Amino acid sequence: MFAHLCTIFKQSIEMYDLFNFKFPDLQIAILKIDSIDPEATVVFPEEYSDVQARSNPKRKNEYLGVRYLRNQLDISSPILYHRNGRPYFSAVEKALSISHSKDYVALALAAFPIGVDIEQRDRDAARIINKFAVEDEKILCTHDPNQWYLQLWCAKEAIYKLVGIENLSFKNEIRIRSRRQKEHSTFLSATVDQATQKHEIEVQLHETTALHIAIAYFKVAL
Repeated sequence: MFAHLCTIFKQSIEMYDLFNFKFPDLQIAILKIDSIDPEATVVFPEEYSDVQARSNPKRKNEYLGVRYLRNQLDISSPILYHRNGRPYFSAVEKALSISHSKDYVALALAAFPIGVDIEQRDRDAARIINKFAVEDEKILCTHDPNQWYLQLWCAKEAIYKLVGIENLSFKNEIRIRSRRQKEHSTFLSATVDQATQKHEIEVQLHETTALHIAIAYFKVAL
């Protein structure tokens, strides 16, 4: 049963607080979907009809998993959606971004525009690489091309969520310009060039044993 947001249910949660990556007001939380009890995740009344409308169990659990992360981060606001599908907090002045993979959900929030994507490391991106990347991007990393291709896809997904431009071409209008390694993180510089919209973007890539995590933000946020 779903009710007013009044209780936090404690479950196993992986938290990635990126306080040492320049942004003290950036948080990202990642959850394995099967670690929660869907019936014990509290939602706001504004979200109840969305829960009921999701007949697919996987999609319903993804929706509830994101709300569980919201609750764990002590954000007292419904997560609603613009017409183009972009999520937003209706009662809190923070930017957010959401990502789903096969087994995980992620929620990122910050005081500046943010885009997040997670991809499981066993996914094969090599078979579709020519659909979303050009040669100059592919050769930015040569020692482990299969994982780099997946990182490229992850980065471009995060950029797409950040800029919110409909029908943006991953291959022709999102371009990864450089790649650099620092300690255990990878930093990418990118540009978006579509019609009258041009943006310079930074992406941070992080890894766990199961996931690639991409966090995209406008360069002016530095």
